[in-house]
Amino acid sequence: MFTSEPNYSQYTHEELLDVLEHIDRDKYHHRYQIVLKEIDNRNKGISPKTSSKCKSPISSVKNDDNVVIKAITNLRLNTSRLLKTIFLLGCIFIFLAFVFTPQSDGFGDFVAFIVFLFLSPFLLVYCIHAVKTGEIEIKAITVRRSESPGCFWLGIVTYATFSIFVLFTLIWNTYT
Repeated sequence: MFTSEPNYSQYTHEELLDVLEHIDRDKYHHRYQIVLKEIDNRNKGISPKTSSKCKSPISSVKNDDNVVIKAITNLRLNTSRLLKTIFLLGCIFIFLAFVFTPQSDGFGDFVAFIVFLFLSPFLLVYCIHAVKTGEIEIKAITVRRSESPGCFWLGIVTYATFSIFVLFTLIWNTYT
């Protein structure tokens, strides 16, 4: 489950060294940098209270990165939990629509409408989650923004465009 950033300023020097030794530098690069800075500040005699408290992911974003990345990374939204909630609600409503809708003309259209009604917001939140975490899965392949930015952004644009198109089509067909 996606959790909030640890506050390394509250860690002891020994705990910081332990984190530095065991952290996955590739997966948690920004946390690794924060731990290094905290240890450096402690070695310089800067107290944990005045050293930078666990900086937000926005500070770890490179200066030349996009404004969109900075804005999304700064969100205090637990996208992992939101994704799970949308998925669970979608499954429940699809099941209910499938079971309790009378099987007559238009039955399949109604169930498909419910499926797409939950798929679209799910994909939009997944795009936000992918920008925050820096990786997206495209056809069972994990693409990282740091390794292949072109493919990463192509995946984001594809998912977002599909999602917005489906939502627009659902709304258009409902009200016209």
